[in-house]
Amino acid sequence: VVGFFINVTRPIANNHRMKAESIPVIFSALKSEFQVNNYNIVGHSVGGKIALLTAALCDDGNFIRNVISLDPVDQTPVEFTHAKDSGVENLSLEKSQADITITFTDSGYFILKSHTGREIQKNNPSTKLILHRNTCHMVYCDDGGLLSWKALTGWGSSADRNKVVKEQTLQLIKDTLTKSSIAGNASGAMNSVVGKAKKSVTGKISEAKEMANETQKKGKSYVGMAKAFNVMG
Repeated sequence: VVGFFINVTRPIANNHRMKAESIPVIFSALKSEFQVNNYNIVGHSVGGKIALLTAALCDDGNFIRNVISLDPVDQTPVEFTHAKDSGVENLSLEKSQADITITFTDSGYFILKSHTGREIQKNNPSTKLILHRNTCHMVYCDDGGLLSWKALTGWGSSADRNKVVKEQTLQLIKDTLTKSSIAGNASGAMNSVVGKAKKSVTGKISEAKEMANETQKKGKSYVGMAKAFNVMG
């Protein structure tokens, strides 16, 4: 697991796209050392949006297997949820080969309903949407005190409801990564079997060619002997 902190205020311009572009760079630097061919992304809030940006813009090699975007916030700047009459084309997730899951809460202060995960999913129907009603934007995070972002963005309907949603989300992540790991191992095993089979077939073909060449040589030798006997006779 690789995690990194996101400062959404620096740099001021093009912040989210720059963060998205850094993710495949990190993967490229680690894949040889840890012998991995694919990766999964889990992000929350602006981090959830950056996870989606990575899938939309930075995955030409189709290395991303799963994206779990927890209550993404598509603001400052808007990328996926421009109004239809704005004249601005939205980024699309429809060409991504990754399995993408987006969650949506009742959100909190500062988050416009027109730029939530639900609106992103409406524009990208191939993605999966999970509704976490009666809870808050920071439900997925640990408590941080009265002056934390969690305190400033609402508390949800109850502590019990928040606990259930958090547990469900952790299980979603575990299940998704487990399936991804099994699929990756199966793919690796299949590639190994196919590789061995190809090697075996190639070896047998090579042996057959050698036998054919040897037979051809012997045939020519027998023909030559037969001609010699005829001449002598």
